[in-house]
Amino acid sequence: MASPLRGRRKTNVDIAPGTPLCPYIAAAVELHDPQHPASQYARDYKKAVAARLADAAREAGAADPEQLGEQLALLLDGAAARTRVLDADAFPTAAAIAAVLIDNAIPATAGDDRRRDQVST
Repeated sequence: MASPLRGRRKTNVDIAPGTPLCPYIAAAVELHDPQHPASQYARDYKKAVAARLADAAREAGAADPEQLGEQLALLLDGAAARTRVLDADAFPTAAAIAAVLIDNAIPATAGDDRRRDQVST
């Protein structure tokens, strides 16, 4: 099965600007108690998202998949928060940043080099 990150040089994040803040972040912020079961569930969920992103990064050949997974998870959470607070779509900017992170973390393959050479000529 092909990795979702392999060969990607563009990152498409299709999330509507009116999408509410992540309910897990909202719950953790409102509860103020890191030991509350809902706070613990939110923390476990956020760790699982980063782990899934790290797994995809690992499959794509990232030099440090855990770091890339954490970076992308942080980027998504930050974009969701900024979109909500500023009432402006932060996801296109997040997608551009994600593309740079992915490009820097995953070494180009010979096929990528050939495609770049074809495009530039």
